Amino acid sequence: MSETEEREATYKMDLGQVFTNSIVAKYMASLFDLDKNDSILDPCFGDGAFLKACMYQGYNNISGYELDENLFNEVRTVYPTLNLFNKDFLSLNSDMKFDGVIMNPPYIRQEKIDDLKQYGVTKEILRKNRIYETLPKTANLYMYFILKAIELLKNNGQLVVIFPSSWLKTRSGKGFEKTLYSQCTMKQQIHVSGEVFEKEALVDVVILHLLKGKTSVVPQFRNLEIRSGELIDKKLLPVEKKDLNFSTDFSKYAQVRRGLTTGFNAMFINPGFKENVSKEKLVPIISSPKSIKGFSTETAEVDMLLSLSIDDKLNDEVNDYLTNWKESILEESSPKTLYEKIQQGSPWYTIKPIDSKGILFSYFVRNDMKFIDNEKGTLVRDNFYVIYPKIDKTLLFGLLNNYYTYFQLEKSGKKYGAGLLKLQRYDIEDLMFPDISLISQHDKEEICKLSEKLLFGNDISYIRKITSIISSYSTMSYEEITDQFTELKKHRLEGYTNGN
Repeated sequence: MSETEEREATYKMDLGQVFTNSIVAKYMASLFDLDKNDSILDPCFGDGAFLKACMYQGYNNISGYELDENLFNEVRTVYPTLNLFNKDFLSLNSDMKFDGVIMNPPYIRQEKIDDLKQYGVTKEILRKNRIYETLPKTANLYMYFILKAIELLKNNGQLVVIFPSSWLKTRSGKGFEKTLYSQCTMKQQIHVSGEVFEKEALVDVVILHLLKGKTSVVPQFRNLEIRSGELIDKKLLPVEKKDLNFSTDFSKYAQVRRGLTTGFNAMFINPGFKENVSKEKLVPIISSPKSIKGFSTETAEVDMLLSLSIDDKLNDEVNDYLTNWKESILEESSPKTLYEKIQQGSPWYTIKPIDSKGILFSYFVRNDMKFIDNEKGTLVRDNFYVIYPKIDKTLLFGLLNNYYTYFQLEKSGKKYGAGLLKLQRYDIEDLMFPDISLISQHDKEEICKLSEKLLFGNDISYIRKITSIISSYSTMSYEEITDQFTELKKHRLEGYTNGN
């Protein structure tokens, strides 16, 4: 699944709407410690899950805002006695104050915020408000919503909000966290996994219960999971990455980058040229992990990428092809990047290939993890990461394909529905390895031999044998890491297998 496809699957609507499961909504409303007549606000009520949950808890002084006119009309019909408004929450007067705010803010990446211009929302307009001065320019829209919600709270007012937990790992998240806790005190931080949202959407999220102002509250931390329609305590495995006792980080042995992003697959992938001279402008590219059998790209199925440079002489078929797409892009004003290049008179149809020779790893893991050798250097799309070794490639191949590495990735990846695990670049860069200077020459040679057998034999027993060798250089035994990894993987795949 490419980054573009991932966005389309996750953000179902242009307004970033991903609706909250009713079980989670009821739980969040129960976190409030307010009088039943206190004022509560839902800044983006969507399908009304929080409105219903708050009423279920006995609250009656409830207000809500929703930008989507269709949703607003539907919900207003169901709850005619509530104070509901079809307006932009971010433009509310700051003089309005509430005792509590509960919300699932819209999930819109920073580069997409300007697409809301028709609603009067752009990054430039938002940044003029002083309350957003400390936010990084890369801030997701939900960060703006949260800071606005805090502004509208009374002193000691309570905010209960659910949003992706990925911000806890990012650089922009550090700045956001500092701003957040300069204004609020954490009462509870609750990590939730499972079917948190309606339909298919992000499943690893965090619920924050915050008090506006500084108070002496001891924060509580919980881990919950939705299973079979119930919200239950999740027993976390006690082992963490640090318990492996590895001393060498990824950057000493390798570096990594994302595969090629075309920006417009419909045009660049498999253009279907008839003439041989046109086909000379095509280069093979691996699009999906499913097209790779085993641990090598040697027999991988490929698509064909239209790869043009500004100096290329184009025949009539290619020229006609580009002209038709250019007209379509200008008419639709999409995709935005190519549209802007055309408007600027830039060489909009060129793509700069990337060096793909190295070790590949999938952006999404669907079942089994595996690092794949791409000795041929076949170009790969952004469904993959390309790892460039700084040490012997065969040795690195073994250091990657074992349960110690798989365990770390299972721990750090973000779980999606249907058994999917999403790995970010920083998850790979956070990997730790044993110091190879402490590995005996005999063991290094054995790891390399097993790596070559895995490469050509596709027998996962070699992965277990590599793991066994590496266990001599970790404080966690072979049996322990095998059990830990197996349990993590089983937990990830549980919902998928139970539903099929």
